[in-house]
Amino acid sequence: MEEKNKIEEEGIIIKRNLTESDQYDLSIKVIILGDSYVGKSSLINRLIYNNYKDLPSTVAIEYHTYIISINQYKIRMQIWDTAGQERYNSLVSNYYKGTEVAIFLYSIDNEDSFKNIKFWFKNLKENSNNTLNILIGNKKDIDFDNNDNNNTGEKKERMISYEKAEKFAEENNFSIFREISCKSKEELDIKNIYEIFDEIGKFFYEKYKEKMNTSGSVNYQVTESMMNLGKKHRIQIEKEKEKNKEKCC
Repeated sequence: MEEKNKIEEEGIIIKRNLTESDQYDLSIKVIILGDSYVGKSSLINRLIYNNYKDLPSTVAIEYHTYIISINQYKIRMQIWDTAGQERYNSLVSNYYKGTEVAIFLYSIDNEDSFKNIKFWFKNLKENSNNTLNILIGNKKDIDFDNNDNNNTGEKKERMISYEKAEKFAEENNFSIFREISCKSKEELDIKNIYEIFDEIGKFFYEKYKEKMNTSGSVNYQVTESMMNLGKKHRIQIEKEKEKNKEKCC
């Protein structure tokens, strides 16, 4: 499993989803925020177990561990999956302290879930400082899925454009913006999710090396180019989907 999830890029070696152990070079706290049923638990399920299933809404808080290594440095991500229901807001805010990475998740077919990102963002800033903030739009598979959802006869439609969300991310200084599909089994879609956590790992890898005053830095920084990574990936996915349509029709 570990060799399968080993990749080399940008002059560094990344190993994903490593087996848990007691030894880490760095442990970071990651919290996932957003309304109910936007896919927070599904994101974790795809990341750790690489599968998808309909999951009940999270009650209060659930905790997961995801381990990645950047070169010889092992990083443990303590991922907190939070409830999106209003009645849990005061409880969830108790867990904000010490957060180093905040992932804000909305569903591209639900306008309210996108509008409420402002609430989650404000709430985090009131309870935690200096976080690496990431904006993710889930359920982009609806762009290509013409089937009825849950056999109800109702068809989902995109309500939040990529450009609108990207603009919001830029205006509010989010370090990463991506659109994803936790449901899709396409290799590129799954890779897109892994890459988000690769970027988190590389960011803290660089900070850790600076703190330890070691040499051989890859000079990795969270820059505007990371926003473009998401856009390039979206275009690549759309081209692949079009090719598949031509083959089958």
